Amino acid sequence: MVRWLLRSVPVMLLGLLIACNGGDDSPPQGETPAGPTAVTVWHSMPDPAGGSLQRIVDDFNASQTDYEVELIFQGGYTDSLNKLISSIGSDNIPAAIQLSDASTQIMIDSGAITPIQDFIDQEEYDLSDFEPKALVYYTIGDVLYSMPFNMSGPILYYDRLAFEEAGLDPDDPPTTLEEVREYSEQLLQRNDDGSVSRYGISLQTSAWYFEQMLAIGGELYTDGENGREGRATRAVFDNATGVEIITWWDEMVDEGLAYNAGGDAVDAMIKLASGQAAMTIGSTAALRAAIAAITLIGRDPFQYDTAPMPGPEGTGGIALGGASLWILNGRPEEEQRGAWEFIKFAASPQQQAQWHSDTGYFPNRVSAYDEPPAVRAREEFPQFMTAVEQLRASPETPATSGVLLGPLNAVRARLVEAFDQVLAGGGDPAQELAAAAEDATDIIEEYNRTAP
Repeated sequence: MVRWLLRSVPVMLLGLLIACNGGDDSPPQGETPAGPTAVTVWHSMPDPAGGSLQRIVDDFNASQTDYEVELIFQGGYTDSLNKLISSIGSDNIPAAIQLSDASTQIMIDSGAITPIQDFIDQEEYDLSDFEPKALVYYTIGDVLYSMPFNMSGPILYYDRLAFEEAGLDPDDPPTTLEEVREYSEQLLQRNDDGSVSRYGISLQTSAWYFEQMLAIGGELYTDGENGREGRATRAVFDNATGVEIITWWDEMVDEGLAYNAGGDAVDAMIKLASGQAAMTIGSTAALRAAIAAITLIGRDPFQYDTAPMPGPEGTGGIALGGASLWILNGRPEEEQRGAWEFIKFAASPQQQAQWHSDTGYFPNRVSAYDEPPAVRAREEFPQFMTAVEQLRASPETPATSGVLLGPLNAVRARLVEAFDQVLAGGGDPAQELAAAAEDATDIIEEYNRTAP
């Protein structure tokens, strides 16, 4: 039953979007009305990031009199997407919505959007200052469909003091999976009864981290060059590199070198902050919150450092993570225009610099790093630049451009099932990954049968 739902839900959601969408995708034309036009924006940023986003909205509303943006929290990205789908055809849809990278293909297929490219072309908006890899992720066939907003990447967080105590150089963190094992063997501490008092690393079971490690190894997730050169039709993540990753994960947990945090990112980070693990992998989006939490429990945040995410040996790099802002064509043209004006404002170097400083997400504008908030952030916490430098050092290949796949969330969920079967159920890594790839291919095929 679970696997049937995983295969069916993305298809049903797409069908609802297509069937209920009543707008067109032409750019709004005409004059802006005289009074302030209400513009609703749905988002998925819990506090403190939500408070930072509200500040951007407040600044925008105070900067002009044509539009009044109302920001509404809709829960997580999946919650927000589901609420959008259930609201299509009614008046209760926003002019703009923030959705994760995983929603890119399904939003394009839905026909429910006005591509950002339409507005860009209409006013010859200059994109030359934007992070190139941010534009690459959301550009398909020379069309930028949504505006990258909160950008993130996975990084290694580690305890410099623990490294020193273990005789490791804190300025030389591990870069490969094998090095993580070697470091963990030295960092591991056990009590007299044999129980672990400090793990080498705490690991959150994350399909996104698996995707990133696969990209670091230079390998693809699906055919069609990860859906970038043609619609993906089957999963190929059960390749040799994929098996290497899940096998490494299993052996690290089985031998007590790694703490298995399951799907709990907070638990994985707490193990590091409390000294129960010397390393963890996390999103750069957690950086500001991690610094605050470490400070709150009385530890020195400078005891903790960051480094690029370790992965298999290869010639690849990471893919962009995070979310973007989409404009919906089911709202009146003046509201769509207001959404575009807000998106431009939120993407300004000044706003992006403050957003970066407030949250740890890196800005979508190159010049934002020269703005005072960003300068102060990296002077105070150099760790802020790790993810940025990692992204820029990654080669531009299909593997690092991100997976373009309509049912990506469902495929990720099936992949997590495979990890759970291996880590908690004792399943064989290669067999479970192959079964996940087979089911993922079924999910993709069913999605493609209904997609335009």
